[in-house]
Amino acid sequence: MPTKINSIQNSTSYLISRLARTMEREFEQHIEGIGLTRGAFAVLSAIYNDHKTKPAELAAFIGIDGAAVTRLLDRLEKTGLIKREANKLDRRSTDIHITEKGVLAVQEGAAGSKAINKKFTQELEETNFRRRFVKCWLIRTPPLKTSNSQ
Repeated sequence: MPTKINSIQNSTSYLISRLARTMEREFEQHIEGIGLTRGAFAVLSAIYNDHKTKPAELAAFIGIDGAAVTRLLDRLEKTGLIKREANKLDRRSTDIHITEKGVLAVQEGAAGSKAINKKFTQELEETNFRRRFVKCWLIRTPPLKTSNSQ
């Protein structure tokens, strides 16, 4: 039986949601192949690309609590992807540094992300739809709330 025109399965929001879940699933499979979770990749990427070197900065930037960041950092350090050092100016503070192995993991994860994104959006790139979609998203999407924002 054909889907009715006003069915939820035909709504733009439903289709975008399905697409996002499919892309997320493929990305998670990709990074799982390099030994990372989505959270671990987010932390490594924030350290490497956005120069977040303090646990509190990472928590606020990624939008997760400090305890979750600490658990992720523990795992990343144990696998040799990051190292933690006492801050030279304030020994109460810890600085996080990405290792060479961590850089390679971020680069491989980012390459997979780019390939997956291209796979699902290549046809959109060839039209003005993508530009309009991004503009619409930026205008209508409220900023993410973090523990620092009230």
